[in-house]
Amino acid sequence: MRLIPHKKKKNQVKEKLRRATYELLAEKGYASVSTRDIVKRADTALGQLTYYYKTKDSLINEVIDEIIETLIKRLSEAVENAEDKKEALKQCFQKFLNNNDNTQRIVIDLITQSFYNNNLSIKASSLIDRVSEIIVEVLMNEDDISRKEAEKDAIQYINYYLGTLIRKNIRLDNLSSISENNADIKKMTVKPAYN
Repeated sequence: MRLIPHKKKKNQVKEKLRRATYELLAEKGYASVSTRDIVKRADTALGQLTYYYKTKDSLINEVIDEIIETLIKRLSEAVENAEDKKEALKQCFQKFLNNNDNTQRIVIDLITQSFYNNNLSIKASSLIDRVSEIIVEVLMNEDDISRKEAEKDAIQYINYYLGTLIRKNIRLDNLSSISENNADIKKMTVKPAYN
């Protein structure tokens, strides 16, 4: 009898758990994903999740870290390989805004949940800081400006794109029925990011 799982099987189980967590984070959001949801989606036993990750949050952290690393890698590679680095930045951000994919929904959730969860706040800050550093380097090299000026511009750049991302996911219904005298905007709703 084998007490230590075979390496290939271990990797398959871990990948199934990560994939299920990724999908559930995109569908339900951090606050609504349960351990049972994950093991059911991964078609594994609860014991396997606790064996490989100890807790649900450890698994979620690994998935979020993987997403952050992938985003940073894509952005870095796009900028490094481009002749016009500023244009490459704009295109990367625009592509991210235009895609309504799982990664975008997870990033939105990460940023909004960072208000309530210290660990997610650290991860969201790390993502923003790393993106900001890429922007700063591009601006310093392309525009030949000081680091301080580049950091100020990077903050504006990030604020614009984060604001656009969040605004894109908020809608006002029936604006035509709201009169100037009506101070109560009762029809403001948030589009469900998780279907």
